[in-house]
Amino acid sequence: MKASILNRLLETGVMPVVRVDSADLALRVAEALLEGGAGTVEITATVPGSPRVIEALSQRFPELLVGAGTIWDAASARAAIDAGARYIVSAGLVPEVIATAHRYGVPAMPGVMTPTEAAQALAAGADVLKLFPASLLGPSYLKALRGPLPHALWCPTGGVQLGNLAEWVAAGVSMVGIGSPLLQDVAKTRDFAALAQRMRQWNEAWRGLH
Repeated sequence: MKASILNRLLETGVMPVVRVDSADLALRVAEALLEGGAGTVEITATVPGSPRVIEALSQRFPELLVGAGTIWDAASARAAIDAGARYIVSAGLVPEVIATAHRYGVPAMPGVMTPTEAAQALAAGADVLKLFPASLLGPSYLKALRGPLPHALWCPTGGVQLGNLAEWVAAGVSMVGIGSPLLQDVAKTRDFAALAQRMRQWNEAWRGLH
């Protein structure tokens, strides 16, 4: 199962990160993203009642690959997986989270910033390395990291924009995590049609570079 989930993430390429302040809004945002062609959404643990959101989305939209983000411990990873999460993302490297994800057959994507963290994450079994915060590092940094770690799969998050997506793809990303550049001010405007349209733009941009 882990390999098939990872393959779907690689095929999808664009991973929307949903970090909002209510469960109801998270559900509505995810629905708009799905309408715009999203193949996956990452629901962060900072969303109130995030396991319930993951469960609701997994049941309502079985075709959508729902992941859990900002997972910092094994108990939270297990709760997310029990709710239906198909992959686990962390902002940092927590080996027990990787181990828990693998115990239940789902990919783990820990956050890393340095070559040492990347090597440690791979040694712990990371399936994808989340380069975070990407805004402080940039595509050239990732390109340099990929030199000694050519076998790693990378997902920069925080700092990827439509305007620099081509640079990140050229640097060798396998997928990208997109939060505020995609969601923007939807929490205030409730303009879900515009959100769906932005999702389409991101997918078109990604496909156009592959």
